[in-house]
Amino acid sequence: MKKPLFYIAIAVAIICIALGIYYLIPGIYHFVGYSNHRSITMTAHRLYAAVFFLIACIGLAIAFFTGLKQSKKA
Repeated sequence: MKKPLFYIAIAVAIICIALGIYYLIPGIYHFVGYSNHRSITMTAHRLYAAVFFLIACIGLAIAFFTGLKQSKKA
């Protein structure tokens, strides 16, 4: 069970880092659930970016603790 969890945690972390960077870029359309106003959807959203970066940190922590360990031969 540890091997799939490791890869899923890494994939979630990579996707969340990409989404966090995406929400920091001003001038492009960002899906914001509470508004369709152009000035709100086209600005950088630090809160969403911070949440995605936090989820990425959690994913990396899970990957670290369930990491693939190499067996040591005596």
